[in-house]
Amino acid sequence: MANEKILIVEDQRAVAGALKLRLRGLGYEVSGIARDGFEALEQVAALTPDLILMDVRLGEGMDGIEAAHRLREHHPDLPLIYISAHVDAQLLERARATRPAGFINKPFTTKDLLTAIDLALNRATPVTSPDNSSTASQDEREQEGVITADNEGRVGFANLAVEYLTGIPRKQWVGRPLADVLATLHELPVEEAADAVMRVMNTGQEETLVRTRSGRSGSPESCSDTLTPLRDARGQTYGLALRLTAARPRRAPERSGLDRALLKALDAAPYGVLVLDADRRLRHGNRTARDMLTRHRGLELRNEILGLTDKAQDQHFRDLVELALERSRAGDDKASGVMLVRSAAVSGNLELMIAPVPTPTESDQTEMVLVYAFDSGAQRQISFDVLTSLHGLTHTEAKLVQFMTNGMTLDDAADELQISVNTARTHLKHIFHKTGINRQTELIHRIESGPAPLLVQIEAPEPGGKR
Repeated sequence: MANEKILIVEDQRAVAGALKLRLRGLGYEVSGIARDGFEALEQVAALTPDLILMDVRLGEGMDGIEAAHRLREHHPDLPLIYISAHVDAQLLERARATRPAGFINKPFTTKDLLTAIDLALNRATPVTSPDNSSTASQDEREQEGVITADNEGRVGFANLAVEYLTGIPRKQWVGRPLADVLATLHELPVEEAADAVMRVMNTGQEETLVRTRSGRSGSPESCSDTLTPLRDARGQTYGLALRLTAARPRRAPERSGLDRALLKALDAAPYGVLVLDADRRLRHGNRTARDMLTRHRGLELRNEILGLTDKAQDQHFRDLVELALERSRAGDDKASGVMLVRSAAVSGNLELMIAPVPTPTESDQTEMVLVYAFDSGAQRQISFDVLTSLHGLTHTEAKLVQFMTNGMTLDDAADELQISVNTARTHLKHIFHKTGINRQTELIHRIESGPAPLLVQIEAPEPGGKR
């Protein structure tokens, strides 16, 4: 496409102006600049842009994610890319529900911007669902891995989904020739992989590659990946993208109401819970555990088998799993032990506790163990919905509490919110009044020991009592 129209949603005039100049330099047309969520809704209806660049933080009132939710009601297929300087697990969780086409972290380069826009405007055809409809489920969309390379065929970026789909840390690919990636993942001779890279780069035609991975049952599953050229707004090829897709998920077995309730409760827990079988194959991981698997370099998941990257730690982990299995067989329900996982690639330690599961029944002979995971380096996930619904906090007040709970000083939190320290102090006084607390330490303790760490979503009642 050429002359695509892009709408910028950014409340800071200088930042919006600089972004507009960048986009015009890349050959895109900026159809307008909206400074808040309400203005964005109006301009989308009036200008019909091809893509939206949405800053997550838009000052007071509606933030970018809330604006995106409203946009999706009338424009479900409009590509949207978020831009943010601060990214945490809860923000990503909220953002995913709006089905964004991309996410750019500040500060970003012009190439980061160009790649994100090109991938968003030229997304692959939606996955066909089992009933042959043209729509894909949210989970299927989220499972697309993306690896990009420059015009010399050298990898510069890989997203988190790549780790889930391949079981290989994404940092392992960055800086290497894309041909090496194809040779490893698609079991091609290096020469043939290099030819594929050059062919797509020179012809501009995408190619399909077949990758085999081990399914949850242990049987092989085929995945159709796509090697596609990346083009700027003028149609010039500047790199390549390898899109990795998940194999079609098998239909999950029907679960009882109690099973569904327990899984939902596990997903709300602020610590990781993993269920492994006797071969250390992952049978289930709650939401926090899945997040840890993608962030912490001390853990690795290869062919659905959980292990540790450090060989000595991995052997200790194997021993604890085996001991837990032995205790399960002996009817002993005591945990087999705890261990500390350190990784030079990340800050903070991961603490694991391995516990047995009761002896298998006649109807289910699968032996399993439980692994509880606690990440000391992760930001504590505090529910924005609970803070606003339970305590009646405003958007800014809730954000201030989140930042302070994660260890920020009032000055740092004010800087992150882009408000003055005096304004932050005023907000803190309002928070004290609404919660009935008059000390910051007591406030943080109350938040941490209450329902706020549970990752639940609350729908606020509309005026008049309607929901």
